[in-house]
Amino acid sequence: MALTTEASVDGRTLQEFLAITQQELASRMNSDMLVAAAQDKKKQFSEWMSLTHWPHLSDQVAENLCGFLQENVVGIFAGAWSKYAELRKCAKETREDPNSTIDVSLADHEFTYAVAPAVDILLNGEKVASIPFSIEVTCKVSGLVLSLKQGAVYRVRTGKCNCTTQILCAGYSVWDHPLANIDLPGELRLSKPVTLVDQ
Repeated sequence: MALTTEASVDGRTLQEFLAITQQELASRMNSDMLVAAAQDKKKQFSEWMSLTHWPHLSDQVAENLCGFLQENVVGIFAGAWSKYAELRKCAKETREDPNSTIDVSLADHEFTYAVAPAVDILLNGEKVASIPFSIEVTCKVSGLVLSLKQGAVYRVRTGKCNCTTQILCAGYSVWDHPLANIDLPGELRLSKPVTLVDQ
């Protein structure tokens, strides 16, 4: 998958970046797995499931799980970049001198984005169980040049990214997918600069 020169990456969600669909997630889960994974102390959910065999449980859980994949990809990368002291120092310099711009080449680096959401199960409006998930995306990035102005990244040039994604449901693997050699060729202009240093 390649992004074309001058492509805008604003608004692209983690779900779009990883090419995960609700249908694929639903197909990798079944009612037995979800009932076994549910934190259901009073066994209300499991008893109700044994009576009803809720046919759309996987679809509805997958829909909720996709809600946790709506984070903006640029924000995830920015969160990782903001931890680099040298990059923050350069961003601060451009904040102090509004007319200055600095190009910063980032060394090859790796970062992990992880969240541990839970999907709550409600019966008659009352929470009876919770199904725990963990989502972990590890990105290995190389060849990036960030252009800084006024304390923010406003342009990204060149680069390559390899990602691995793992989604677990209480230890059960739901999604384990590598995303290799994503090229970021040319220049990505960000319509909304990524702030690294606040005013």
